Amino acid sequence: MSDKFTNNVRARLYKQGYQGFTKDDYTTAALAVECDDLDNPTKEQLSQAVDYLKVKATSQLSVTDEPVEETLTVDAEEEQQETELETGALTVQAPENQIVLSEQEKQALVADIAQGAGIELKAADVKQITVSIASTFASRKELNEAIFNALVHFAREFNNQEVSKIRRKADEIRQTLAEMDDVAGSELTQIKQAMEATALDYKSQLNDLALSFAGIID
Repeated sequence: MSDKFTNNVRARLYKQGYQGFTKDDYTTAALAVECDDLDNPTKEQLSQAVDYLKVKATSQLSVTDEPVEETLTVDAEEEQQETELETGALTVQAPENQIVLSEQEKQALVADIAQGAGIELKAADVKQITVSIASTFASRKELNEAIFNALVHFAREFNNQEVSKIRRKADEIRQTLAEMDDVAGSELTQIKQAMEATALDYKSQLNDLALSFAGIID
């Protein structure tokens, strides 16, 4: 169960469009703002923790403008490219300002955002949701939108499945009741026929008895 410090900081960050922080991130933030009692943080400590994590998130996504020192000569670079072409190992590199995530990182982000939104997901649900999410994004905003869209789509699909289950169950109940009505109707018909046959038998016996008495009297 999360402490008051983590819940409040996560909620404030969520409102400002920041998600994807781990438990270690919140622990580091608490140490940074010197919050010793995680269940009784001050407003100032919460604000400082939010600013700390926002700066951390921004610094992780920022692109440095420092020039990269070239360690290969022109001849060496051309030779390396030729070797890669021959072996089929040459790949297109993604731009440096893009966000590239592994499957494990996507699953962690989905679980964290869902938890922040109050949605409980099973491990299998998280894996199912991340299948439709790309691995490369131009910005954190694009990443967040992709995750939210995937969550909304999953919720709609889940709701549709539940509605279908309820409808199928209702149809089964209706069918069972109809079969019970048919059985009950058949049994009532048999009882009625048996009663009518018994009445005719009694009537026949009474007629025979009446004829017997008539013979005796004569």
